[in-house]
Amino acid sequence: MDNTRAIGHFLYYLERHPALNAQRPSQLVIGHTAEYQAMVSAIIEQSQLASALTINALRLDLEPADTLARAIVDCDLYIFFYDSSTLPQPRPDGPEFLRPLHGLMAEHWKKSLLFKDYGQYFYDTFSVEPQRIADLNASLIRRLSQASTLSFRDAQGSYFETPLDGVKKWTDINGVGNYDLAPGEIATHSDAINGQVKFLGTFLSTIPFARKYGVLQQPLELWIENSSIRQVASQVPGLVKDFNKYLDANPSNRRIEELGIGTNEGIKSLYGRNSGFEERHCGLHLGLGGGAKGSHHLDLIFSSGVLAVDNKPVFDGQFAF
Repeated sequence: MDNTRAIGHFLYYLERHPALNAQRPSQLVIGHTAEYQAMVSAIIEQSQLASALTINALRLDLEPADTLARAIVDCDLYIFFYDSSTLPQPRPDGPEFLRPLHGLMAEHWKKSLLFKDYGQYFYDTFSVEPQRIADLNASLIRRLSQASTLSFRDAQGSYFETPLDGVKKWTDINGVGNYDLAPGEIATHSDAINGQVKFLGTFLSTIPFARKYGVLQQPLELWIENSSIRQVASQVPGLVKDFNKYLDANPSNRRIEELGIGTNEGIKSLYGRNSGFEERHCGLHLGLGGGAKGSHHLDLIFSSGVLAVDNKPVFDGQFAF
């Protein structure tokens, strides 16, 4: 892994974040814990050589909450590197140093970048040339926009399909101009996903499925009718009970609110870290919930499988164009 090159790509995206104004100098703050000290030092050193950004660093676990709050208000963009779900005793509301800041962070979300539980996978996330991701996303969206159906199948016998004439406009997350800097995804919404899948992969949510179940090696079977989860089954102890509890908590939780395709070829595997970069893993992910008040968004990120457009594969472990 060429860490210097990855940081260069990160700075390229950072300079194009919507919170920054290219017409004037920008003030950035990086908050981090001890585990990210070396990474942050390397980012700041490289930024001084290769960008016009002014970046100051603060220790999230050492600075008083008032100092951190003032930094959030005064800066143009704040970036936090910390671990939460991967801590020995994680809490739903995150590490202690974040709790006094929750309200302020929600208020200033448009100028926030949270790299939670990334660890050394930060470098993988930014390892691919930005132009490669931009071209791949654009090619996929163009192909999908001209096609009739998208389908998915895998070695477990999974299959679903959805017509493409009724989907919403595809969102292009290529890192340029996105509030979430991690590049490599296209996403849409369809009301007409139908099929039966045996999900193998990991989870991403504020609910700790990834912490408890990691990367599934035995499937969670899902029956899908018109983009709604009608029934589930699994041999994994406790999973069906936990998953049904999530589904039954809010009608929106049964709905597939997001149909996503990860396109970041630097993310070679899934790790069950409950970290945002895993959503960029190449291939399918389905996002449940989040479409109604009280609902929680839960991403199902598939380890493998074949995506086909009008029955012609476009992804089978790698993209076919």
